Amino acid sequence: MKFIPAPVEYVEEKIKAKVDGYNLLKETEKSGKYWDQPDDAALAAVKKHIKDYYIGVQDGKCPYCRQQMLVKHNGAWDAEHIIPKDLHPRFLFDPENLCVSCKDCNGEKSNKNVLKNSNYKPKKLPRNKDAYIICHPHFDTYEDEVKVVMNPLFHIPKSEKGRKTIEICGLLRFAYKMSTYGTVSTGIADEIGVLHRSLASATEGGEQALILAAIKDKCDEGVELAKRARIADLVKRQSALTG
Repeated sequence: MKFIPAPVEYVEEKIKAKVDGYNLLKETEKSGKYWDQPDDAALAAVKKHIKDYYIGVQDGKCPYCRQQMLVKHNGAWDAEHIIPKDLHPRFLFDPENLCVSCKDCNGEKSNKNVLKNSNYKPKKLPRNKDAYIICHPHFDTYEDEVKVVMNPLFHIPKSEKGRKTIEICGLLRFAYKMSTYGTVSTGIADEIGVLHRSLASATEGGEQALILAAIKDKCDEGVELAKRARIADLVKRQSALTG
């Protein structure tokens, strides 16, 4: 099942005119920086149209981490160019090169190459999923490549494409985030990283369940240590004020 049932369309006259105007530029004039012009009202209208559409058809879910964000303001999302706009500006407004993603995935993915042939400069957007090294929101079935485990959230690769998606979009951050804040030792984060890598290579259901349980225990330990550290810090500060 496709994550995005249909790409955005540019039907409204002003929006279509803005997109067509860019697409008619010479290749040497096209640039990813075009997207970032702050005072272009027509461009702002196109970007809002794109974000509003994809937030709706994606049901408020990021295509990479699959978190759902139930927020009304589209500023919580980033318009995502699946093939980076700075590397391939000719696809700046191609509907099937666009979606929305959470800011963390977008920031991690950034300008990383997603094409199997990194030196390939296609004239038309590749519409074969095999051309991509990550799960393409329009062309791939995510569930075939990545298994998502909830509470706590982990991503288990089912294929090399799934592994690349986890790597390029920084999805290991969910395994680390519960034990890397405050004054807690980074040793717990290191242990979670080792367990997560073991989970990625485990093939048996029973083995995966045991590793997931161990990861959850480590996350719980990290949270408890963080709480204690914060309480101790508050007590120390209060003592300094009253002493």
